[in-house]
Amino acid sequence: MAIIESTAPSDAEREHRKYWNGVDRSFIPAGTLRVPDGLKLHSEADTEIDPITFEVVRHSLWNANEEHGSIITNLAVSPITLETRDFQTAIITADGEILFFGPYLQYLAGFMDMVVKFIIEQRGNDVKPGDMWLVNDPWIGTAHQPDVNLLCPVFVGDELFCWVANNVHQNDIGGTVPGSFCTNAQDAFWDPVSIPPCRIVRDGEIQRDVEDFYRRQSRTPVNIALDLRACIAGNNAARDRILGMAKRYGAATVKGVMNGLLDASQSAFTNLLETIPDGEWHERCYQEVAVTGDRGSYRIEMQLRKEGDRLIFANKGTDPEVGAINLTFGAHRGTTLAAINVLVLAEQMGVIGGAARQIDYEPESGTITCCDYGVAVSPAGVYANELMMAMANAVVTKMLLCSSSEAVRAKALASTPGQWHLHIHAGNNQRGAYYVGPMLDAIIGTTGATATADGDFANGVWWIPEGRGPNVETYERDWPILYLYRREDSDSGGAGRFRGGNGGRIGYIPHGGEMGVGVYPAEGLPKSPGILGALPGSIGETVLLQGSDIRAQLAAGNLPSSVEGLTGTRVPTQGKGDPLLVDDDSVMEWNWGGSAGYGDPLTREPARVAADLAAGQISAEVADREYGVVLVDGAVDEAATQERRTALRKARLAGAGIDREPAARDFSVADGTTMIGADIALDQDAGTYRCAYCGDRLGSLDGHTREHVAVWEHAVQEIGPRFSDPSQYIDQELVYREILCCGCGHRFGTEVSRPEDDLVVDFRIHAS
Repeated sequence: MAIIESTAPSDAEREHRKYWNGVDRSFIPAGTLRVPDGLKLHSEADTEIDPITFEVVRHSLWNANEEHGSIITNLAVSPITLETRDFQTAIITADGEILFFGPYLQYLAGFMDMVVKFIIEQRGNDVKPGDMWLVNDPWIGTAHQPDVNLLCPVFVGDELFCWVANNVHQNDIGGTVPGSFCTNAQDAFWDPVSIPPCRIVRDGEIQRDVEDFYRRQSRTPVNIALDLRACIAGNNAARDRILGMAKRYGAATVKGVMNGLLDASQSAFTNLLETIPDGEWHERCYQEVAVTGDRGSYRIEMQLRKEGDRLIFANKGTDPEVGAINLTFGAHRGTTLAAINVLVLAEQMGVIGGAARQIDYEPESGTITCCDYGVAVSPAGVYANELMMAMANAVVTKMLLCSSSEAVRAKALASTPGQWHLHIHAGNNQRGAYYVGPMLDAIIGTTGATATADGDFANGVWWIPEGRGPNVETYERDWPILYLYRREDSDSGGAGRFRGGNGGRIGYIPHGGEMGVGVYPAEGLPKSPGILGALPGSIGETVLLQGSDIRAQLAAGNLPSSVEGLTGTRVPTQGKGDPLLVDDDSVMEWNWGGSAGYGDPLTREPARVAADLAAGQISAEVADREYGVVLVDGAVDEAATQERRTALRKARLAGAGIDREPAARDFSVADGTTMIGADIALDQDAGTYRCAYCGDRLGSLDGHTREHVAVWEHAVQEIGPRFSDPSQYIDQELVYREILCCGCGHRFGTEVSRPEDDLVVDFRIHAS
């Protein structure tokens, strides 16, 4: 970004700043950074640094960022931070480029550079050594109000050298619902207070008046006060470590290493992009229930376009902002940079700023994924952010699958759940003290499939690399609950040539206190898109069983592993519904969804299906219906399996209105053919996309891959045993679509859609 101190802005820059101002709409930095006269930025940088010194300083910077995070986790008291690592650290250059992402919740760093630019331009004359700036305003740069930035300028002499920063999710920061995910919020004034950048530490001292204001918003003020001090300590340590490097090696050398790291990140990214043809990749999903009491569904769109050495993300076609399911531009950008950082450039160790130089955005304001000021955004951390994460995951993966490099294609990864499944309960605990209890068990995790391997249960979530599953005993110690079970949820991973990882399932009861559950999963529409014909991961749901016999069962020595073996009355739950009051005879069960699969399930090796069934990861129903594998005494019957799979392909074609036998799957793809995954071949001579199995034409190269396909529409609940009828939550009809080769019935795609919406054009390679 160009740094300008005195010249007048152009008309275009003036209009940009007026429109994307962080007041009426999200703040989006202009192409130039305007530094006020009272702030000097350090710019002296060595260009010739010996390789050993370069590597020592590089790893010292990384370690400073890691130490920053370790100090926060050692000093914080909130289980969100202490146990599950729902926070992020970053080092940012003096002029606002992201140098290092930390290894924690990734998207929380994807807007910190924007906040730095805002502070420089709007508060620059007040930026001083020893200060720290607090901001949780989503329209300036955070995911939602509970995610609070604390930014610390680092000065060498009288010059601003860089910034260290953290963003920590707070246990409760106000609003209408304990835990601050205000699913009933009618507008931003039901949400927690949005705080623009304010100086909460001045010359090393906490400003008591600002802290008093900050604490006053929370139901758990001692908690956020202690976490604030943990964040201050983390910033202090990172700042001191960097100043120590500057003293030892020279500020110009450290700055030269920073510049070199950013340039290397940029070069690595552009080199990778050279292996990918120009093109467009698209994903569409739907949110259901905009706010408590609503029964609508809402379209969310994401497009990714590659033009030479640049990527452009857009949200064209997304429905207008509505209810409480919105997110701001900063959160949108954060999810896309998280996908680039982990999926595309993991070997850069979190140095993402160089790649960010090559990424542009075309946001449409006033939409669900780029909302203007005034609408509710606090529930974004459960709904909108995770959906954007899944969609960014999907479009980036589709792009990677078009690379000519095997190493780049190997980076492709199917999506994790597009909604954060959790319970947040509150009340008086077993000691009579008020508490807010966010159950973050979903960080135990699930991963999506790749083009060569299955996903897994309980191996974390890719966009929280350092995330850790909570300790059951800690939750039971602090909150009035008793776990009955926490286990893998079979059939929840998306079926595919490679299967998505399963999610988990939890049962618990109140124990020794009183509670109401204010936030809980109750979801009708899948939101983790399957790749190239695979199924999405499962939805998340909550079961409340009242008047159960659980106490009698426990007294008899029985420990249930499911609500199915208990008597009682199931209470219907609603998406973003009113709080659930849980009494002593109630049982709560909820699940976190599985991840998406990769490729048509009918191409999965039958032996893998048999192993999945034997391990309890899938059911016999799924082995037959989705994978078409016939087992006799646990062994695969090869002939019967081939016959069953042919019958299933024929049934697919019949469902799409094609009444004939599937074509032979004996097409030979010529060596050197450009491929999309292993399923779509680009026939340059004929100017067409072809099915890589039977050779049938799918579309023209100057068009897209879904011009000549068969489509079978049926009910959403028919996706699989872990899906339900969405009409329990919404009034509009949505359908499940299978996108098929007209020749052999191979499945190239799946999607959930309104019947009137066109097919998603998922791959469009630009003709060379």
